Amino acid sequence: MKKNKLVIIILIIAILLMIGGCKKFESVDNPKDLTTSPSPTYTTTVPPTLTQEELSMEAYKRFMKNETKVSFDRFMPNDYMEEALYKKGSEYTLSEVLDIVTAYYFKNSTNKKIEYIDYSYIDCGEDGVNELVLRFNGMDIYNKDDDSALVYIIKYIDEKISLCYYYETWARSASTMNEYGYCQSGGSNGASNHMIEYSLIDKEGNWQFIVSIESELDINQLAWSDELGQIPKVVETKEISGEIELDTICFDNDENTANSDEGGNKECFYTFYVYDDNSEPIEDAYLYTNSIYKEIFDEALVPFITPDEVLNMISEKEEKVGATTEVKEGTEMTWKTLNGNMFSDYVGR
Repeated sequence: MKKNKLVIIILIIAILLMIGGCKKFESVDNPKDLTTSPSPTYTTTVPPTLTQEELSMEAYKRFMKNETKVSFDRFMPNDYMEEALYKKGSEYTLSEVLDIVTAYYFKNSTNKKIEYIDYSYIDCGEDGVNELVLRFNGMDIYNKDDDSALVYIIKYIDEKISLCYYYETWARSASTMNEYGYCQSGGSNGASNHMIEYSLIDKEGNWQFIVSIESELDINQLAWSDELGQIPKVVETKEISGEIELDTICFDNDENTANSDEGGNKECFYTFYVYDDNSEPIEDAYLYTNSIYKEIFDEALVPFITPDEVLNMISEKEEKVGATTEVKEGTEMTWKTLNGNMFSDYVGR
């Protein structure tokens, strides 16, 4: 019996020692028996990256405040002698651009200042990234107070802004561009001669020539042409009642390669229309296959295509450069006048 009690006492002592040892180890990890809490989680806020559109708009606004510069390396304006107006590899503030523009355009004019500058934004190629359009009004391009304007299209690309196209317009040569960079330019070269051109600025900022159509309503004017000079001579030998209009259609333009090292490659075609005494077009199913008018072109050795073929070729070129129906039917630009106070040396005559 005593032995049993002794064994029980020894077991109790051993258990107490074990319990005491566990508490000792616990106190090493938490000696003051403090209540612990999870470690705090820290998050780093990364500033949002600006989109290409936001970067573009910021650059345009800074340029119009004279705070950044534009490059002319992509597309270089030339003077009447085909000499560059700006230096390649250099960049210019808006004030510096105005200094060069006014010195050149008003060199022989009593006017020395631009009337006003307005601007607009377009979306070439419908890619959601805007381009800046600046219009310098009252440039006296051909005559004093000739209602002329100089238009620069500027794009933010490769982390800087660059000129991607420019054009001039005046009373006898109207040029327009819509919200998607689709351009139409037309003018008169005389009482009987008219020209119209179509082009597009794509989303990369490249000017894409589509087609030019020159219409001559006076056949006798063709006598001065090396290629077409035989037409009026043949007409004199024929008895015709209608009036012939000759159209020259070109799908390449020297300007298309003016800013590259490639030479011009002008590809042109001819077609014709015939009008009666009331200036109404003559509708004849055999006009281009078996008529006296076809004979005129055959005998003059001038190859021609039909108007339907012209339309098909234009459609193919438009598809190639991205001039979709939606692009062509875009709305006109909305203009805002730029505050000229900062540029009073050049603006506001």
